[in-house]
Amino acid sequence: MSFAIEVPGEATPFTPVELCRTLEAASISTDQAQRRSAGQQIQAWESHPDYYVTLQTIFLDQSLRKEVRWLAIIVLKNGIDKYWRPRAKHAIPPPQKELLRSRLLQGSVDEEDRQLALHNALVTAKIVRIDYPDSWPDAIANIINVTRTARTGNPMHLGGALLVMLRIVKELSTARLARSQTALQKVTPELVQLLGEIYTEKTAYWQEFLMKGQGDENDADYAMQNSLIALKLLRRLVTVGYKEPHKDSMVQGLWSLSQTQFDQFLNGVSHDSWIPIPYQDTVGKHLIQFTKLHIDMAALHPCSFPILPNSIPLVRAYWNLVKDFSQVFEKSGGIKQTESTAGNTKHEGPLAEKLALKGLLLLRSCIGIAYRPVQSFKFQSPEMKELETQAIHVIKVELLNRDLLLDIVQVIISKLFIFRKSDLDAWEESPEEWEAQERTEGQAYEWAIRPCAERLLIDLLTHYRELGQPLLSYCELATKVDMDIVTKEAAYCALGCAAAVVHHNFDFDRFLTTTLVKDAQVQDTMTKLLRRRIAILLSQWNPIKISEANKPVVFDIYRHLLNPADKNNDEVVRITAARQFKYIADDFEFKSEAFLPYAPDFFNLLIGLLSEVESDETKLAILDTIRLIVSRMEEHVSQFGDAIMMTLPKLWESVGSEEYMIKQSVLAIMSALVMSMRADSQRYQPLILPLLSEAMNPESPLHLHLIEESVELWRSMLMQSVPPLNPELTQMVQLALPLLEYDTAVSNQCLEIVKSYISLAPQDLLSDALRRPTLTALAQTLDANSRDQSQLGAKSIELMIRFSEELGGSQGVTVIVQDLLETGLVQTILEGLHSAWESSQTTGPNRKPSKISTIKETDYFALFARVCIADPTVFINLLSQFTNGGPIDTVLSWLLTQWFANFDCMGDIEREKLSCLALTRLLELPSPVQELVLGKLQEYLSMWTSVVTELADDAEQSGEPQDSLVWPGEIPRYEYDTPLDLHERTFSTKDPVHSVATYGFVKVRLQDLVQRVGGEQAFEQTWAVNVDREVLMGFQRLSQGGVGSK
Repeated sequence: MSFAIEVPGEATPFTPVELCRTLEAASISTDQAQRRSAGQQIQAWESHPDYYVTLQTIFLDQSLRKEVRWLAIIVLKNGIDKYWRPRAKHAIPPPQKELLRSRLLQGSVDEEDRQLALHNALVTAKIVRIDYPDSWPDAIANIINVTRTARTGNPMHLGGALLVMLRIVKELSTARLARSQTALQKVTPELVQLLGEIYTEKTAYWQEFLMKGQGDENDADYAMQNSLIALKLLRRLVTVGYKEPHKDSMVQGLWSLSQTQFDQFLNGVSHDSWIPIPYQDTVGKHLIQFTKLHIDMAALHPCSFPILPNSIPLVRAYWNLVKDFSQVFEKSGGIKQTESTAGNTKHEGPLAEKLALKGLLLLRSCIGIAYRPVQSFKFQSPEMKELETQAIHVIKVELLNRDLLLDIVQVIISKLFIFRKSDLDAWEESPEEWEAQERTEGQAYEWAIRPCAERLLIDLLTHYRELGQPLLSYCELATKVDMDIVTKEAAYCALGCAAAVVHHNFDFDRFLTTTLVKDAQVQDTMTKLLRRRIAILLSQWNPIKISEANKPVVFDIYRHLLNPADKNNDEVVRITAARQFKYIADDFEFKSEAFLPYAPDFFNLLIGLLSEVESDETKLAILDTIRLIVSRMEEHVSQFGDAIMMTLPKLWESVGSEEYMIKQSVLAIMSALVMSMRADSQRYQPLILPLLSEAMNPESPLHLHLIEESVELWRSMLMQSVPPLNPELTQMVQLALPLLEYDTAVSNQCLEIVKSYISLAPQDLLSDALRRPTLTALAQTLDANSRDQSQLGAKSIELMIRFSEELGGSQGVTVIVQDLLETGLVQTILEGLHSAWESSQTTGPNRKPSKISTIKETDYFALFARVCIADPTVFINLLSQFTNGGPIDTVLSWLLTQWFANFDCMGDIEREKLSCLALTRLLELPSPVQELVLGKLQEYLSMWTSVVTELADDAEQSGEPQDSLVWPGEIPRYEYDTPLDLHERTFSTKDPVHSVATYGFVKVRLQDLVQRVGGEQAFEQTWAVNVDREVLMGFQRLSQGGVGSK
């Protein structure tokens, strides 16, 4: 049937019938508009209290179509994540939760369709994870009871119950809350006993059927499936449900049973098997579960693993399995990684190869037990420390003896490193995918024999360095000229793994020039195997032992391997060379001068390869190599900048609007290019700005994904820019202002960007269009939680005040002060400072707390100081706005008191001098400020003495004191200065803090004040008489050269 939905979803009232109709329309309709409308309606009903209960009812109705029931359980599962927790908006009401919980088990136990039963089990597990044990204390007890009942009844019901239990155990075992883990551990013994009985019973049943033909075929099928689920449960429970599994008798019994049945089942899937072929796949899955049990126990319980029954013989048996498989490894079909329709990763391949892989992984875990105890052992009680010592001893002495170690090394390098036909087939079938899976930093070792064997060999060589000599002997024999390419490739693989161990005993430089150079040029059908391996081998040895003289040889080989004109350099060879050259360029000893002759060819070859590959992951790897080369070439990269910049915008346009990773790499390369080319990079700004504007556009879907790389590129461009700025670049400042209100790393970078704009384009930032928005945004940063952010915001406002004076004089300062008033910043500053003053005037339990910290006080006074230094009259006019028509001393009196008090908290001599100069400028003003200043004469004299003394050199001086903050002569220049650094430093030389000597500045204004009050005698009799003698004498010593002995 077809149900047309004619009105918007929000207009349809909620009823069970309407919900069922809508689910059917959304799941089976071929009309896209109808499905979209139905989806909107389903979403609109989410907040209805009966919505999820009704979904469950629809799911449980087996008379409905599967598609409808499927969509119902999927929507229910998604809703649990959003609305089950009590604090969620539109949370599911408690009565509905109770009803949902009461029917959860029914949805899996009575369900014939395994996929539907699985999704219902997922729903159940999600709810149990949240509610158990607090809100649903009998959840586990209920599933145990259902399982016991189904055990002797319908096998389908037992399968459903076990499926629910499996999902619950998975959820609880991965929960981070200790509550969930503790709850699971409490019920583990009961579950293990029940599941152990079920497993034993069902395994015995299907074994009897397969060996003797006794029983029903359908029941045997159910028994195999149920025993497999029970085994999966047991594997998880014994590894996560016990703190000390070796002490539990049931775990010991299961451990012994796993070894017995492993041998039994392994014989059952061999060539002369007693198990019919149709059943061998399921038996093989039982074997895989046994291997996972053994590996998980070694990884999660390293103290228990060696003590459990027959663990050491078990590991040796695994090695014999690996060794037997190595004889047929070359003919094995290999394991392939694929994705299921549900998006899950699957590994398909011969069972024997999977089991051998598990053996290698178990050996790696054992090495971890012996040599990585910090990572493996979590318990620190004396008993556990003793157990740890015992476990390490058992592994080192009883397992990892010299005979076994030599055997492992010999088998790995002579058998498991051999490149097989199946590997070559996978290579040629999907070159990019195969190369990505096989790369050194990939995860292929978890599911493929060769990468895992490489990791195991590296582990052994790391901890048993004496194994390097026999390995080196084999490699020297295998690399003879007459050896076949496959054997030589395996030897090179081993030589790369052993680089850190054998480099003292192996002359790699001679090997490079006499052997590798020739091998890289061999023409043969299998040459590509060797060329790929050479690219990897060089990257492994380069940071360890390749002389500076032979670095050009390395560059030559990589250039040769990247050359598409050579038919043996197929896609895999060239991608591997591109990926591995990143490690060559990243070497600390990489010299851009030595690489310069090769750079043009490398850039052309890498850019050409970039246009050939299709995989985003491969493109990212090539782009990352290009980025690193650009960074390491520094200023030399300017010769190739045009070619790079011609490619990057095209690459940007070629990817989809939602493919952000490629665009991230493009922005990163541009940033590296800008920083390497320095000021010369400004010529590329017309190409960069459109891309940067697109990435920084808040309406763009990629904005959040690209913001970090965009901001970094933006900062780099400004750092390397010389005024005047590109008008398009200047207008972009408006995109940075909204980001300043957040306390994030990106906000700090945007604040640095705004500060750079103030330095590089002050006329634009002080224009009517940008001045007020910039000040408003900067004012918000003063309240940031980050100290760095608030301080940088204050300094940016200081910079705007300074430039307003530089460009507009007193009138310019007046304009910006008026903006500070109208934005409310001045009022905020005065309220904060008044709060601090009030706090200082009260003591004891009734003391008023200050609203601001002393650090913020210092920032506030610095802003006032900038205004006061620029024009003290403007500063007094500013304060007069807050006197409510009264005299200026109603504000200035307490403000000066707090300002002087803040000197003890500044902790920065530049800030102290800044405030000293500002307060000194108040001496220039007539009454009533003059009388207020003279009333604070003792504070002034103490401040002058302290600041001048701190600024003076330590050496004894005659005459006026020197000022260490005054920069004499030319502007200092440093090797890594950017144009922005030089511009800022040039402007800093005009700052009174660095251009005015403090003592001379004070002396002139004090003498003028003395004359204005009637001369020295009147000054001393009227004002200086109120100053402590010690303070007065301290100031008088300044003019007598008495500051050198401070």
